[in-house]
Amino acid sequence: MANKRFLHIIKVIAPICCVFMIAALACVPKAPKERPATLVISPASAKERTPIIIRGSQFLPGEEVEVTMQVGDVYHGLGTAKADVIVADKSGAFEVSSGIPIKTPAGTYKVEAIGNKGSVGIFNMTVVK
Repeated sequence: MANKRFLHIIKVIAPICCVFMIAALACVPKAPKERPATLVISPASAKERTPIIIRGSQFLPGEEVEVTMQVGDVYHGLGTAKADVIVADKSGAFEVSSGIPIKTPAGTYKVEAIGNKGSVGIFNMTVVK
């Protein structure tokens, strides 16, 4: 008798729980869809500590952009020495100055500019000794 009652309760509660789970998942915000942007660094090849100019285009107007260069397991933020945040202008472009991080070994490194609205620009920079 207890087993029948238990099964009846499960049959009633299980569909209600499923409805709540589906509703909860529908409320989770989706990550912005990644969209290509352009990133160019001048000079493209230089020594550590060399001043560089970072230019981005095809970002969304007003998009906040984070520029990073990965050296081993460390991500170095670039272009935010004079401004806390890099923001694309009304045409989706930005230009900031920075420097190649100190003690960066010679090699080619991926520099990424990732916008908070899904824009992504990638540039491969070469560091020489």
